[in-house]
Amino acid sequence: MRVAKLILLIIGTIIGAGFVSGKEIAVFFANFGYHSLIFVVPMFFLLYFSIYKLLTIGANSKINNTYELNVAIFKKDNKIIKIFTFVAFVILSSTMFSAIPSSFGYGELGLNKIIITLVIGLVMIFVISKNTSFIQTICLFIVPIILLVVLSVCILNFDLQSNSVLNHNIVLVPYNMLNYVCRNIFLSYFVISNSSYKLSQKQCKLVSLLASLILCSLMFIVIIVEISNPHILTLSMPLLELSQCSDVLGVFYLVVLLFAIVTTLISALVTLKSFFNFKHKFLNVLAPTIICALLSMISFDYFVEYLYPVIGMLGAYLLLVLFFPNFFLQNSNKEIHDTSEQTKN
Repeated sequence: MRVAKLILLIIGTIIGAGFVSGKEIAVFFANFGYHSLIFVVPMFFLLYFSIYKLLTIGANSKINNTYELNVAIFKKDNKIIKIFTFVAFVILSSTMFSAIPSSFGYGELGLNKIIITLVIGLVMIFVISKNTSFIQTICLFIVPIILLVVLSVCILNFDLQSNSVLNHNIVLVPYNMLNYVCRNIFLSYFVISNSSYKLSQKQCKLVSLLASLILCSLMFIVIIVEISNPHILTLSMPLLELSQCSDVLGVFYLVVLLFAIVTTLISALVTLKSFFNFKHKFLNVLAPTIICALLSMISFDYFVEYLYPVIGMLGAYLLLVLFFPNFFLQNSNKEIHDTSEQTKN
């Protein structure tokens, strides 16, 4: 059961609003035609090895906060890394906060947006005050529903007979594939490592394999469906548009989209919580929630257009270190020993 929960937790943190809305897949892959399907295969291997590396780190040592995780990965307590990591998760959390009222049509600052943000903030305070096992239980129920509804929309709109006129220049697709993996792995790296303590090597491999396989298989299907329905590619939420083929399915899909936003928001806030070390633990929950709720008053489009590239750059550095750790070793034994002593104390 623990393996299943962890697989769904990883999927839930990666399948956010961008994936479920279909916009991310359209921009990164479907716009480039069927050639983009080729790059799902290398993406699978990148996801598999990245997730496996993070699971192994968490399985071998109890990761309680981002300080311990950054020392374990980067072999040093680098203040620049810490600051940029904090900023990246503030950006993500604020974006997800902003996305929820935007999905209801309240993107501009106003009373409705403030009320929705306040309600979501209260829910988040309750959820992230719990441990990761509680969050895994939430994903155990929510993520299968998300996958089922997305798959249903794809099946109902599968049309290989459509004559689509798309950009077949695939030069950008390798970059898009790397960008996609880097960003999503970085956004999930603390939750993955924090949840895998005492997993066996066999379990780490199984979780990595199944999580990557499910993600890439669903992406493969979504790419084909979007290519076969080219009229939706320029929309802000392509799959939500396709779900309108049925009134009932359309309502379900809107709910699923909100679930996807919430699972990503939970993951980001859990990571942010680990940056705070107040004497009263409740303040560690309250502080990041208030910061991100206030920043979410900024336009959702502004976050995506101007601030998301920061997350991609940090993700690229994370993957480089995970895959080529020997190039970045600096005083690793001393730092890790110091971290272990601090944890014991």
